[in-house]
Amino acid sequence: MDLVCHEDDEPAGDASGGSAPGAGPPQGPVRRAASDPAVASDRRTLHNLVSLEQSCRPRPYFGTVQKSIQPHMRRTLAVWMLQVSAHIPALAPSGAGAPADTNPRLREQVCEDQRCEHDVFPLAVRCLDCYLSRVPAQRSRLQPLGAACLLLASKLRETAPLSPVKLCVYTDNSVPAADITQWEVAVASALGWSLARVLPSDFLEPILQAIAPWVPRQPPLIRRHLHSYIALAAVESRFLFFLPSTIACACVGVAVQRLKVLDDTFSTDSLLQHLAKLLVIDLDSIHLCSRHLRSVVELSLPSCSQAPGAYRLGTPGPEVSCNPG
Repeated sequence: MDLVCHEDDEPAGDASGGSAPGAGPPQGPVRRAASDPAVASDRRTLHNLVSLEQSCRPRPYFGTVQKSIQPHMRRTLAVWMLQVSAHIPALAPSGAGAPADTNPRLREQVCEDQRCEHDVFPLAVRCLDCYLSRVPAQRSRLQPLGAACLLLASKLRETAPLSPVKLCVYTDNSVPAADITQWEVAVASALGWSLARVLPSDFLEPILQAIAPWVPRQPPLIRRHLHSYIALAAVESRFLFFLPSTIACACVGVAVQRLKVLDDTFSTDSLLQHLAKLLVIDLDSIHLCSRHLRSVVELSLPSCSQAPGAYRLGTPGPEVSCNPG
């Protein structure tokens, strides 16, 4: 097997925008490791991921471990974590849901400054769910908990990890950096220092290699859509207990439908049947996940003719704010 070692330089953005102290953009280009076709095309990769994902599932915790934390509170926290980890200014809530003391320009800058890997946010939410399924938490401590999960995830999946000082800025300085590092140790300890988790994005490249006959034309746009759908699934608690492989298959099915890149001789159903057989997972679960995902995507993302990065995440209600408390 011939392995590939390759990195791409991604522009770090304009450093002249006057970022907030402690939250400046990375200096110089951000280096990203490219996918290795030899690994992605090897079926053992998929089989190993499927065997590992079973041991990384969070347990149900609403109404059991967590007596006072509700699904909408988790969503509020996840939206804030996505704002921190991605450069998506359109995601910021507005109106009644936004705190009066929040500086919109500051939030726009910090979202643009950090160009985290796509895997950072889903891994952070996965660590959050695993922690909440084991340890009772107070509603007032959700934001430092989310910040600690972002810190841990960036150390595992990011080229240039986030820092506690930057995360402190993103909380409008309401959570000291020292508290974030203390929570980092608490989360890692609660998870037994086993922080690596199988994510839906881990399946994407092997799946795209496997469905080449179904989707012979795979534009770069398809990967951006797929990562957007995975982020949406991480935000919504209805996807909490789907396996990562199931979410990945559902994302692929929805993406090829919306982008209209499926070969005319095949159908979406035949594609999902092929993926269910390939990954040895339940086809009904994929269909159920796909239905949930389509409804969320229609509400949260614009049509394919618009920029795929323009997240809306639905219409924010009063419970959606940047400072979950």
